[in-house]
Amino acid sequence: MSRSQTSNQGAGVVPAARMTPPPAQAADVSQPGRRLRVLASVAGIVGPVLLAAYFSLPAFVHLPSAGASPGKLIAFANAHRLLFYLGGWFQVTGSLLSVAFLLVLLQLSGARRTLAGSAALLGCAVLLSMTAIEATLLEAVPMAAANGDHATVATSFALSTGGVFARIYPLAAAPLVFAGIGFALSASSILPRLFARTALLISGLFLLAGLAAVFGTAGLIFATVMSVLEAIWIPVAAIVFARRTLRSQT
Repeated sequence: MSRSQTSNQGAGVVPAARMTPPPAQAADVSQPGRRLRVLASVAGIVGPVLLAAYFSLPAFVHLPSAGASPGKLIAFANAHRLLFYLGGWFQVTGSLLSVAFLLVLLQLSGARRTLAGSAALLGCAVLLSMTAIEATLLEAVPMAAANGDHATVATSFALSTGGVFARIYPLAAAPLVFAGIGFALSASSILPRLFARTALLISGLFLLAGLAAVFGTAGLIFATVMSVLEAIWIPVAAIVFARRTLRSQT
């Protein structure tokens, strides 16, 4: 047999071997892949619940206004120290779990390396950055109050509860996240197409809310309503995603 014939036969064997996935890869697609879907669904449900708890905390106490005197703010912070620390934990953890669910959707849709995927990743990064900054300011209030730092207490309380972040969030983070996820889901079948369309709609409405918030309080209310819709969309998508995952196991 000549060397050319041997090389031709060898060249014909390699592609056949590449077409057959190794057993470890096949197992990764079945068991760990389903486990990832279930964990992502749990994150998509628990995350918005924690965020809802964070936004509901002020309803259980008489929260002072952002313009209250530093002495009143210090007295409130010293009496409700746990409220501030728990609120910061609810906010950061809830946002992190929500983003984790969205990232799994992005990964499974196959759009992570597309422009839509890059937009979603950038939006998630901006979202988590804003959340961490707001939680930092919130938890700085009781720490400064314990030291009698009137200026830091007043500034941190005003920035974390005065609606500053509610005006900024609709300008970039929310539109990027939901536009990216919406376009990613429109080219995938992991969720019904309704979720892709509503995600794109939410993205557009967030842009309008951010623009309206520049001109007055009505826009801030609009942005708050959009945040509520966002908090509804994520767990509903997670529940549908979980049902599809469990149904595929039967």
